[in-house]
Amino acid sequence: MKKCIVAGVLIISEDGPEVLLVKHRKLGVWIYPGGHLEENETPLECAVREVVEETGASFEIVNTDELVVISQGANSLPKPLIIMDEIVPYSTGAHRHFDMIYLGIAKSLEFRTNSESTDCRWFDEREVKDIETFDNVKEIIGHGFEAMRRVRRR
Repeated sequence: MKKCIVAGVLIISEDGPEVLLVKHRKLGVWIYPGGHLEENETPLECAVREVVEETGASFEIVNTDELVVISQGANSLPKPLIIMDEIVPYSTGAHRHFDMIYLGIAKSLEFRTNSESTDCRWFDEREVKDIETFDNVKEIIGHGFEAMRRVRRR
């Protein structure tokens, strides 16, 4: 089975509990924007690049960890919300994805779609339970909403 490192961002709106999702063209389900790591790219760089390519959204990565280290030649990076080991059922055969999912806060509600998705839109927290996606994606979105509430209380 093909193994891939992938990264994405769960983007939550600044004003309320909404999440920006794309309808994945190959999988036919709603999912957070993200994709495969390119050569010489960190997972964080990949996540940001993929979101911009897929949605054009303006956002800022949120560090979900209070531990920050800055020193000469070594700095901590924002911690992903979660790292998943996933079997993705592509029609050409399953892939094993090691998926680093970061948390982001939208700077605006504007977005666009590209050829990798058939749709892109904001979903409020109540709508997420009814979207067509994998159960783990719904669970991760729920954790993202909770993490954003904790970050905002800091």
